[in-house]
Amino acid sequence: MESISELETYLLLNYIVGDEDIHIPSVVKQVFDGKYELLLQTENLLSLLKTSDNIEETIVKLIETDADQHLNWLSIGIASLFYFIQHNWTGPSIKVEIENFSHLRERALKNLSLHDECNENTSRGEFLYLAKLIFSNKQLQSSFESCSWWLFRANFIHQLILDDYSTIIFEESEKLMENISKFNLLANDCLKTIFNLEITYFYLSYKRVQNSEKYFEIAEKLAGLKLELQGALGVRTKYQQVKNAQLFLKVEIEKELFPSRSCDIMPVALNLNDDLRLEKIQFSEETQNVKLGSIEEAIVMTKYFQLQISQPKHQLTFEEITPYLSRVIENTNNWSLKLSSLYQRCVNESNHKRTIERSIAQMEYLIDQVNDDKVQISYRMDLFFVSGLRPKWSFKQMLADQKLNLGLVKGALDLYLSLHLWEDVILCYTILGLKHKAAEIIKQEIDKKPSVKLWCLLGDAMEEEGHYETAWKLSEGKSSRAQRHWGIFHFNKKNYVEAVPHLKLSAELNNIQETVWSRLGFACLQIENWELAATAYRKFCALEQSSFEAWNNLAKAYIKLGEKQRAFRALQDAIKCNYDRWEVWDNLMVVSIDLGRFTEVIRCYHRIIEIKGQHLDVQILNILSRAIIDDINDAEGNSSRIILSKALELFGRITSTLPNNSEVWRLYAELNSLQTDDINNQKTAQYLQRAYRASVSDPKWYQRIESIENVLNMCIKLSDAYENCSKNCSDQQKRSLLGSAKLSLQSVIKKVKDQELSEKQEIIDHLMKVEEKLEIILSNLEKIK
Repeated sequence: MESISELETYLLLNYIVGDEDIHIPSVVKQVFDGKYELLLQTENLLSLLKTSDNIEETIVKLIETDADQHLNWLSIGIASLFYFIQHNWTGPSIKVEIENFSHLRERALKNLSLHDECNENTSRGEFLYLAKLIFSNKQLQSSFESCSWWLFRANFIHQLILDDYSTIIFEESEKLMENISKFNLLANDCLKTIFNLEITYFYLSYKRVQNSEKYFEIAEKLAGLKLELQGALGVRTKYQQVKNAQLFLKVEIEKELFPSRSCDIMPVALNLNDDLRLEKIQFSEETQNVKLGSIEEAIVMTKYFQLQISQPKHQLTFEEITPYLSRVIENTNNWSLKLSSLYQRCVNESNHKRTIERSIAQMEYLIDQVNDDKVQISYRMDLFFVSGLRPKWSFKQMLADQKLNLGLVKGALDLYLSLHLWEDVILCYTILGLKHKAAEIIKQEIDKKPSVKLWCLLGDAMEEEGHYETAWKLSEGKSSRAQRHWGIFHFNKKNYVEAVPHLKLSAELNNIQETVWSRLGFACLQIENWELAATAYRKFCALEQSSFEAWNNLAKAYIKLGEKQRAFRALQDAIKCNYDRWEVWDNLMVVSIDLGRFTEVIRCYHRIIEIKGQHLDVQILNILSRAIIDDINDAEGNSSRIILSKALELFGRITSTLPNNSEVWRLYAELNSLQTDDINNQKTAQYLQRAYRASVSDPKWYQRIESIENVLNMCIKLSDAYENCSKNCSDQQKRSLLGSAKLSLQSVIKKVKDQELSEKQEIIDHLMKVEEKLEIILSNLEKIK
């Protein structure tokens, strides 16, 4: 007999590595042979189910009192989990019920629902419940390291049958991951690779892409695999003459392949049969196609899912991820990977007119394959947990979505009804102009078996608040769904004050709800509850880190709370999410100027100009230049004078795009005057001359008090600059400079004196100063005649 650790390894892999003639216990062999029913029909187990009133306590007691039966219990747990997967994922379903199990169903589903609800299409939930009961046993976990891993797998499956994300499962699974990572089983590189892939899928199921990246990289490294997209010339259509650059996946492997086995009967990829498009890209030169094993192909498939979830949904993304999918479709001999990859291709092709027909035909074929019994059940389970295979009902749902895309609303409606997808049923009836019919259907279902979900959907269909209250009472005050629908009902009507308490309670009951946190944050911004808005957006950003709007709104809440340092960090994260939104850069610039982060202000201003072409924010430029002129220390205690050259570079860029703004030229001149050599003195005078010209370019400048003051001030500065500039130059240059200043001042004085402004003392004072400057200039001109 093989050692326990080897048996555990084989069970985790679902096949025996190496010599197939080794002796193994019959219960383990039944798992390998896919004879799950035989294991679940053992006399002791059936008797226990028949006679025990409390199966949970009885199983615990039996496991703890008879250590010799631990391997049997582990095998029963695995068989129970696989039997559940068979009925909900891989098929084929077995219509005949196993004796004495069905009476556990209602109790099992109630416990599995975790205060919300399991998907209505879930079949034979009692087997998942039994598996979790067995794997959760502490005695069994101490006997077998793999027991905790099987519990982690059961948790992963459990989350996939729930309509909402579960905080309970997430937190428990993270603890399990931490414990399993210390096990001796993971000394086996093959198992360690699979475990890291399973963690990757676990995080991806919660859309935690950043969390998944670390574990995927470990798996990729352990497999010695290097995946890289490259370009090569090729054609896509039958009549294409010019070869264009096309993407393909270059795979390199630096070690031996992990052991795997091939399935003899595989699902078939249907041909496109298009009169224009080729079946696949034809490259002008042969692209490298390294042979991979199933585990290595699972890594490629995992990368596909990671890219699919992390990137925005548009044609460019589709082009980038398709090579990963094609690699698996064209080469794999693993049943689950093949089915999963073909399903994903159907999803991708369902929105294009040239591929929609194959998409529908392929999906119908896959549904038949799941129900077909030609492929051995055990082969369907190979690498199932790292295949990304969707539940059986997802295939029919996708077929319904495809029909809806084609406008076949009634065909889609029939499928949605059979799958109890009431949200989609409501959509179809709305399209058909029969929204009242949706309410009737839901009422009929409520009469059969009321549920929280149905009452919520009836509230949505009829827009009656009382139905949400009924759902809440039915859940005994535990359903996050009831509060979510209730809150969204008010949110959609812009009744934000009423929406907030319901959304807040829903989020408290289940804190892994991105949409709830997002709406709660927005509603709080509208009612100016800054503290709760900051909390909501902070929670949302922890779950969905790629939304620049959320980071931006979080910063807004922090600003309102006076927490500008936190707002600064939030806006930096917003920029990482979307580098091309000038509004976010503008917000970051405003916060940076308040915090004295002057270098960041300049960086932001440059980026805004790059995006917009030109940008003017005189207030920011005023504060920035004043800080440098007054030599105010920045946020880190450094002299702001050290960024003078960068500031002058910025002003140069602004004036090149906005050459007629007087204020910008004035600030540019003031900053430049900090450099006192002859060349810069001339530049300062030139900038002030540009400022003066911009000021008087408005033909009505002398009719407004504010603009008169501005022009008079400009004349004073201009005369000082010319005088300063003329100190160290020849008489001819001096005459030219002072002459120019004289003409400018005389023109302004005349215009101002022509206005009736005798009662404006400030204007009179400024005018007198300009006249004094003019007298000085005239005197200097007399001296050099």
